[in-house]
Amino acid sequence: MISFSGYNGRGIAPGTVFGKLAAALILGTVQEGELPLPLSRVTRPRLGWAREAVYEAGAQLVHAASARW
Repeated sequence: MISFSGYNGRGIAPGTVFGKLAAALILGTVQEGELPLPLSRVTRPRLGWAREAVYEAGAQLVHAASARW
């Protein structure tokens, strides 16, 4: 799987460029070493489950508080 992400509101131009590069990589006309950014493996963060639990608890608290007003 190839994915480009991390845009901050300026994603149209880089998204177009990266999309063309991803297509070229899939078609084999560009090699991995020719890409402008290095490829990296997807890894799960350490203690990711704890972070997810904290985010979920925070979201539940916000929803509960907003429902009371």
